[in-house]
Amino acid sequence: MNNIKKIGLLIIALLISVIFSSPAGGLYYKFFGPSTSFIDFTSLVGLPLSYIFFLTLILTAFGGTKKYWWIGILLIPAAAFEVYFDWGHIYFPITVGLIGWLIGLGIYKLLLHK
Repeated sequence: MNNIKKIGLLIIALLISVIFSSPAGGLYYKFFGPSTSFIDFTSLVGLPLSYIFFLTLILTAFGGTKKYWWIGILLIPAAAFEVYFDWGHIYFPITVGLIGWLIGLGIYKLLLHK
């Protein structure tokens, strides 16, 4: 039953990530400048960033046991994307993940770990 809960949390994180991919890409372009292409890659750039943020936030806050193992496994595709396409700014998704983890830890401490 615990794995079904984590899969549900993964689906929620994916849906929220798709919704917030364009604002996350806009934030990325605000820090590092727009792409030089005529094609708008804002959503494509923002999807792994929002996925990293929301996955770490949601699983840290509501994941239960072995949540960090799940986070590590589920972040492999996003980490591979970031390493392959944006090695020069790898510190940015790491920072986004740490911020998501800290907010999730705060939620866990406030709501669930009284």
